Amino acid sequence: MAKCPKCGVKLHIWNIKAECPKCGVNIANYDWENRLEKDAEEAEIAFAKLRETLKRFKYSFIGTKLRIARIPVSVLPLFSFLLPLGMISVSLPFYSEKITVNAISIVMNIINGLDIGGIFKGMSSEFVGDSYRMFGISLILVVLSVLSLLVSLVFLLTNFRNFKSKGLFITNLVASAMMLASSFTFNKFSQLVADGSFAAHWQSSPSWGVYVSAALFLASAIINLCVSLQKVELPADEEKAEPATEEKEEETVNA
Repeated sequence: MAKCPKCGVKLHIWNIKAECPKCGVNIANYDWENRLEKDAEEAEIAFAKLRETLKRFKYSFIGTKLRIARIPVSVLPLFSFLLPLGMISVSLPFYSEKITVNAISIVMNIINGLDIGGIFKGMSSEFVGDSYRMFGISLILVVLSVLSLLVSLVFLLTNFRNFKSKGLFITNLVASAMMLASSFTFNKFSQLVADGSFAAHWQSSPSWGVYVSAALFLASAIINLCVSLQKVELPADEEKAEPATEEKEEETVNA
């Protein structure tokens, strides 16, 4: 609820006149010079905070050559998910198919209704439970690696003020380890299937793309670690730097 700037009486919604109902002062014009000066000071402080935030945001992304190089290196793991991560070959009477699996196809199959429940039910099976578990773990690790890129992006946008943070290094290192673990579990799944009764009709193996993806995540982790260890030198404000330049020019002229 508003108050009179002079006497402090509370103003109600029915007080529609420009004058205060108690002291009679014109509320809009009372002490307008000081109020205008105060508003100007508050606006200047708010603008200074905004300018400082933008300066830190800019420095976080392109403040140094290493930070600039981090941008493409951090994006490359995203494109690695288009590479083949695994191969599945099915051969049956009157039917044969060779399927190349990548992270995008896995995520799209999950969105389009992959029978996740069936995989969990298969894990409890006495005969094929081990192979289902290895297959399910492999899928989960790949999906988590995809989600780690979104986590890294959100972390970078919300934590850009903390130049020494090692959060991006940790997330990328974990994603690299998950891709290698996914390759291991998928290979274990392939071996279990090869030892089963369906071996004559089914062949599967991890592909080279999973190792490229792990290597790119590792490269991103390394460059983010180097960025977090780099000395922080924020550029001086231009307004502060200009007078110093003018003083040097005056000294040169006087000399």
